[in-house]
Amino acid sequence: MGRRGETEEERRARKEAVKQQKAARRLQREGAVQQVDPDFGRKPCDLCSGLKDTLIRCQTDASGQWRMVCGRCWRDLSGGVVDGDAAHPHYRYGGLWRNLHQPAK
Repeated sequence: MGRRGETEEERRARKEAVKQQKAARRLQREGAVQQVDPDFGRKPCDLCSGLKDTLIRCQTDASGQWRMVCGRCWRDLSGGVVDGDAAHPHYRYGGLWRNLHQPAK
């Protein structure tokens, strides 16, 4: 029994798990994760649930709830106008979110 009350085998397994976690964080820091997982850092659109690199934060109805929507869904919600129009009285723009982890194009 070791200091933590674990056997040598449990200790080795714990140490190996820590090494793997550190290696994964190192890859992420160096940008190699995008080569393995192309969806890394992407967020889903609140309406179509598609994973996107750019989302628009906006209010779309009387509830005043903020939504993160993709460009395609945004056109339907805002009428394609940044400040909205008479046909979309509850629309309110709230900013842009971008995936800073996406690979350079």
